[in-house]
Amino acid sequence: MKKIRGIATATAVLALTLGTAQAAMANSFDRDLGGGARVWYDDGTDTLCASLSSSAYYDTMSLNAYPDIAGRGPTLGSTLSRGQRSCKSLATAYEDSVYHYYGTLGFVPTSRSGQRYGGDFWS
Repeated sequence: MKKIRGIATATAVLALTLGTAQAAMANSFDRDLGGGARVWYDDGTDTLCASLSSSAYYDTMSLNAYPDIAGRGPTLGSTLSRGQRSCKSLATAYEDSVYHYYGTLGFVPTSRSGQRYGGDFWS
């Protein structure tokens, strides 16, 4: 009887651990880049978005994203001007794939230096 209770307890702990691990892997984020620029990922809708406010310090913003392992999802790219927002779908990416994103915040004309940004997330 003790052996059956031990197995039942171990199974329950394993199930709880796996259930918690799946929830912990969800990786929504919202990153304020400063100067009126923002990038975010919504794990619930599988969308990666960027926006540049109409009163932004910068004139342009680029956003690129790609999976850590080629073929595990789409490669994305966007270029925005002041007042624009862009959202791209990662619905076709393999679940729990690592993605890298990067981009630049810049000016027009491009003679003035801008800022680079980047990071990683799980899709």
